[in-house]
Amino acid sequence: MTRLAVGFGRGFPRVWLLPVGALTVVLGVAAAGRLSRSIVADLIAWWPVWLGIALAAYFLRNYKIRHFRVAGIIPLVALLFVGLFAWGHLAGWSVMPSASQRLVGPEPGGFTEAAIQAEINGVIEVDGGAQFLYLVEPVRSGGTIGIPGANEQVLGSAVAVLLSPPGDPGLYSYAGWDLSLNDAPRWSLVLDGAIDADLSSLTVDDLSLAGGGVVRLGSADGETPVSVSGNFRIVVPPDTPARVTGLASVPASWTLDTGGAVAPTFGAGWTITIEGDSDVTIGERGPSNQ
Repeated sequence: MTRLAVGFGRGFPRVWLLPVGALTVVLGVAAAGRLSRSIVADLIAWWPVWLGIALAAYFLRNYKIRHFRVAGIIPLVALLFVGLFAWGHLAGWSVMPSASQRLVGPEPGGFTEAAIQAEINGVIEVDGGAQFLYLVEPVRSGGTIGIPGANEQVLGSAVAVLLSPPGDPGLYSYAGWDLSLNDAPRWSLVLDGAIDADLSSLTVDDLSLAGGGVVRLGSADGETPVSVSGNFRIVVPPDTPARVTGLASVPASWTLDTGGAVAPTFGAGWTITIEGDSDVTIGERGPSNQ
């Protein structure tokens, strides 16, 4: 029977190919741009773990418990830690340096109106439910976008925030931003990028979209303008009034007119204006995308 620890070259047990190969694959995926370069900083920060494994492998290389060689299990422990390391990086564990790469806005306080402008050549994910006014975390796949700086301007109970990416993010580069917003204020949003936004819990006063992606809207509080430039799927609740001005693909229940189309629900609601040669599909939220 072939032993797993048969030498791969003099003094190199073959079982060590498992953790070494796994770590090589992880770093290779990062080098190919599928993972953030911040994984290198996380790898360095875990040096006590890697040193501990190396010392255990050295000092226990000839240690036996009866007929069991302890050295044979250490590479498997190393493989386990490589897996934990990769998982911890993707999950943003607090022990990872990359976990500190986030932007936390102020307390919501007495802000009743808020505006955010976020424009990047990357991913922008947006949803509600933030404890703070806003929270920006990285989208932890490969890319060249760093965590933004924020320029905040406050006027009474209103605040405007401009999110700007750093010129040189160094190792801390990502695919884009995961932006969470507080549900209390009325929001004005300018978003430009590869957008995946669920705005259904937010009160939106106006919305400007550029780039492409999917945007899920909630109920509109009166006539609410939405300007769209790019390739988008926009999902609206079926019981919410909406009108489209411009060329778009709309549900069969909508009524076509000379300027665009109107949802069957009467009243003031979303007023969606299609800019230029945009490719826009309007969908209705059903049971599968509640």
